[in-house]
Amino acid sequence: MSDNTKLKISNGLNEDKYSVKSKFVNFFLLAMFTLFPLFYTDYYYNIRHDKYYFFLVVTAVLVLMIGAVAITNSDSQSGTKDKAESVPWYKKLSFTDYAFGAFILVCTVSTVFSQDPADAFLGLSGRNNGLLLMIFYAVVYFLITRFFCFKNYVFVALAGCSIAIYLLDILNCFYIDPLGMFASLTDEQTITNFTSTIGNKNLMSSFICIVMPVTVAFSVISKNRNHRIVYHISSAFGYMALMTADSYSGILGLGTVFAVLLIWFSRSVARLKRFFLATTIMLLSGKILRLFSFFMGDKSKGISEFQSLLVYSKIIWAAIALFAIITAILFFADSKTPDKTFPLAVPIIIGSIFVACIIAMLFAVYYFSVIDTKTNIGFLKSFLRFNDSWGTHRGYMWIRSFYIFGDFSLYNKLFGCGPDTFATVFEPYFEGLKHYGDSSTNCAHNEYINYLITTGIFGLASYLSIIFGALKGAIKSASKNPIAIAFAVSVISYAVQAVVNLAQPITTPLFIIFIALCEAVARKQKTTEYAQTRQPIY
Repeated sequence: MSDNTKLKISNGLNEDKYSVKSKFVNFFLLAMFTLFPLFYTDYYYNIRHDKYYFFLVVTAVLVLMIGAVAITNSDSQSGTKDKAESVPWYKKLSFTDYAFGAFILVCTVSTVFSQDPADAFLGLSGRNNGLLLMIFYAVVYFLITRFFCFKNYVFVALAGCSIAIYLLDILNCFYIDPLGMFASLTDEQTITNFTSTIGNKNLMSSFICIVMPVTVAFSVISKNRNHRIVYHISSAFGYMALMTADSYSGILGLGTVFAVLLIWFSRSVARLKRFFLATTIMLLSGKILRLFSFFMGDKSKGISEFQSLLVYSKIIWAAIALFAIITAILFFADSKTPDKTFPLAVPIIIGSIFVACIIAMLFAVYYFSVIDTKTNIGFLKSFLRFNDSWGTHRGYMWIRSFYIFGDFSLYNKLFGCGPDTFATVFEPYFEGLKHYGDSSTNCAHNEYINYLITTGIFGLASYLSIIFGALKGAIKSASKNPIAIAFAVSVISYAVQAVVNLAQPITTPLFIIFIALCEAVARKQKTTEYAQTRQPIY
């Protein structure tokens, strides 16, 4: 097949070995990437439950279909393996597999011994993140990692669907409601905070953090020009939606991803030129959003100060010009010297600058939170001065969460109070939330603190191990299989924004899918190397 119809992947996922089980997995991915984000039944009233039950149902269908294939032995790949080359199943388990198994085991123990096992199993007092959902996550993870086979249409469909999601968010920001989602709402606060077919604006940012890194990466690595155009369009709309979603969590996650991609692509002129082209297009799309705002009389739900800088400031024109010039230079250089690479020192220098910026930011937070608590630093106060009111009173919830953890028994420190039962232990601090306009909360608005409280040290450690293992495998495979970096940056983006966001069945299932895709690529690479060396490397 020509480059115009397929993304070539050297030593990557073999599209020829497309089993029946792989087809079912890809149909599942197609449903989750296109139908799942758009699905709702009663506008915003039941949107979390709509997504929750959709995910459970399509996962159950996937299990039944793959189970039927296994029982009837109708897979096209059956009987084709050399028994002499078979490896015992337990030797095929990776670090990430063990981590996921440990996480489910900890969640099970935590559920059984919680104050209300039924609540912990279903996540009734929280956001449906109970043991049941965790088990379904594990099922999806193990099925995808074993049977995924890369096909372009799956990710082009993701990009196409995301354009619709982003467009709805942009229109909703300017009070244009094509689906009538706000028609029955009278609460202005709800109208302001909810958007598209995703729900709360923080969850919209979470969705953008999962999908946009994938489309940006594929706009660089895909050899199919038509596919790249779709990915560029999706990324441009994603950038505009990030501005209108009005949540800093998205800025945090995608800012990290752009730094990672710049480091990763910095050695190859061919890929670096496409990365700068993608960045230029996205910055320019911000100005298109500004033009749209002008025609709408600047009547919108409001855009935060930092996003306003990226949309309304004239300084951004200088940034667009600079990126356009760099893009032109790189395109010219690549035309004169194809396949030119920069020295290893280039990504090392860029990476060092990125790390130095992180250290400087952390020091700034420490300085303005501990040493200098009086100086007026304007809108930067929302970022740099940590106290109870920091991050829309996330500071209050985080500080009290550590109070709660400190008062836990040894068992609770290790296994937590039960999956998604944060509200039960945080109830003594509900009164303090009234000072910030809330009467209760069912999560810490930080996934890692939330897992620490609800599943303990063991639960948090195994969860972090899942993320670490998936990223390690994907990054190790990315030099030979470039799609791995597209999956890895999605995981990185979500993991970073999760510091100030929450797990739920609206976007977290997509995160688990990309963790599984990272591991699937790594397993495929290991299988390829095993076939070449005929030695087990698990």
